[in-house]
Amino acid sequence: MQVRTNGRVVSIPLDEYVLGSTLAEVSPVNQSADVTEIIFEVQAILTRTYAVAKIGRHSADGFDLCDTTHCQVYDPNRIRTSRFATVAREAVERTSGRILTYGQRPVEAVYHADCGGHTAAAESVWGGRVPYLVSEPDNLSIDPHRKWRVSVTAEKLRSALNANAATAVGRKLDDVRVATRDASGRATSVSVTGEHARTLRGEQLRSVVNAALGDRTIQSTKLTITRTNATYVFEGAGFGHGVGLCQVGAAARAKRGDAVDEILAHYFPGARVSK
Repeated sequence: MQVRTNGRVVSIPLDEYVLGSTLAEVSPVNQSADVTEIIFEVQAILTRTYAVAKIGRHSADGFDLCDTTHCQVYDPNRIRTSRFATVAREAVERTSGRILTYGQRPVEAVYHADCGGHTAAAESVWGGRVPYLVSEPDNLSIDPHRKWRVSVTAEKLRSALNANAATAVGRKLDDVRVATRDASGRATSVSVTGEHARTLRGEQLRSVVNAALGDRTIQSTKLTITRTNATYVFEGAGFGHGVGLCQVGAAARAKRGDAVDEILAHYFPGARVSK
């Protein structure tokens, strides 16, 4: 397969790509050896499935996949430098040829760092129903999901919104509030009022603000928004879009003894691992 990495297009075997991407996308620190093996097997199957399903995504540009989050993060240097390189390579080899399928087709193998306790349906985040990308509580006996809080001045938020023509509010920002939520509690639409009024998708607000202020500003759309004087406070749970596999939840399931297939079946109901 042809992958653009560090500005160059290189030809690499599928499983070598899977290894470089798996090491870039997950780092199971503070986990036992057994749990680490399961985490890497789960991620390897997802990474391979994504690659198989998306081969040719950049065919117009002369390659298959890029090395950024537009496709999957791919970093071949991790194969040399990561302390997990050996265990990850063994996981890739054990799962070689295995992908996740639904109705005999590779699934949309999306994943994220932390669902905040409840995954989101694909249709509520991006639109378009996908039968196995549904909203489900991530019920675990011990809650592993992160909480976060960030404050942004009204002026910084106004500038961030004005940096994108689709979200620009003009010379003043009067209010930002959640208008609608989905079943997972995520903000599906956000009302923004100022010189120009806007109704934004939750992920659209997150993307635009994070592009200007850093990707850890609004960590997920599972949040509340409050204003105190000239400061907006965003409080939420999780990290990422919330659709598909939750890496934090998957690690917790591996820790309690769930098998690879069981973990994948929870986050992609109705799908199965195929050779």
